[in-house]
Amino acid sequence: MFDLETFCLNCPFPTYSCKDVQYGKLLGEGGNANVYCVKMNNTKYAAKVYENVSDSDDLGHELEIAKCLKGSKYSVQVHGVGYIIHDDETTDILLLMEYLVSHGDLYDYIQNIAKWVPLYWINNQYVPSSTNNYIYNNGEDNIYWSYEMPELQKVKITRSMIKGVQELHSNRIIHGDIKTNNMVLQYKLKRQIVKLVDFGMAYSSETDDLIEIVYKCGTVGYRAPEQDDYTMCYRSDIYSLGITIIEVWNGDIWINKNDFKGCRKEALAGLRKIERNNKEFGKLLRDSISLNYKKRPTAVKFLTRFNTIFNNDRKCKKNLQA
Repeated sequence: MFDLETFCLNCPFPTYSCKDVQYGKLLGEGGNANVYCVKMNNTKYAAKVYENVSDSDDLGHELEIAKCLKGSKYSVQVHGVGYIIHDDETTDILLLMEYLVSHGDLYDYIQNIAKWVPLYWINNQYVPSSTNNYIYNNGEDNIYWSYEMPELQKVKITRSMIKGVQELHSNRIIHGDIKTNNMVLQYKLKRQIVKLVDFGMAYSSETDDLIEIVYKCGTVGYRAPEQDDYTMCYRSDIYSLGITIIEVWNGDIWINKNDFKGCRKEALAGLRKIERNNKEFGKLLRDSISLNYKKRPTAVKFLTRFNTIFNNDRKCKKNLQA
């Protein structure tokens, strides 16, 4: 049975009664909690709402992870914990997190805000002509769609993603479920920054080797192969990060598979498109999704290699223009 008084005494964050909280739009849905925009004391929060709580173990775990990430730049911040006691004596717990100004998660941004240009296949060519090979067919109405996010924006988003994972790992936290749905492209002071969200599957680890995990963490397609065996390490996040970056650069990589082998085949098809445009970047991504976790780069090395590739790439382009 859930003991609210004990929970509040042990909570590492300030606790509040949220009886008069104002609920706004639904921001996200999860397996055990949904996230809403809420307003309390004239302040807007993103609240992860656990309804009818009966056990505090999972909550306590998530709060300890949030405590470790206090003050981090690239992970969403928890400001407090609220509670609502209903007439039937059930209790809801609200994790009051910073409200991120965004267009939803990174998946939403790619699908709904990024530039997609409709194309038609006429006389064996695309009309209008496309500037890249990230083209997808909508068989229902015979329209092709070209993903036109500028490369400079892709580079900035990717760099922010890698920095986020590097910061997370420097705090000795493994996320466990990195994907576009668990990243938010925040608009802040006229610039964009990617923030990691949803640490419900995160683990704290003092070793770089594999650790045993209770649940099969992660999402099919994104999770590393070792996670299917109930083990995980920091480089499991690197695998998920590599897959997520391939998705960001392609616009879409998932077709209809729902198992590891099928999803990996779809991700590799997207990787080959990247390799045709930038072999060095493709090599980095291929290393990051190695089936052998020991062959994947650390987050620090990932960022170093990424910066080398794109700093050199910009220098080459400047020389060619000169």
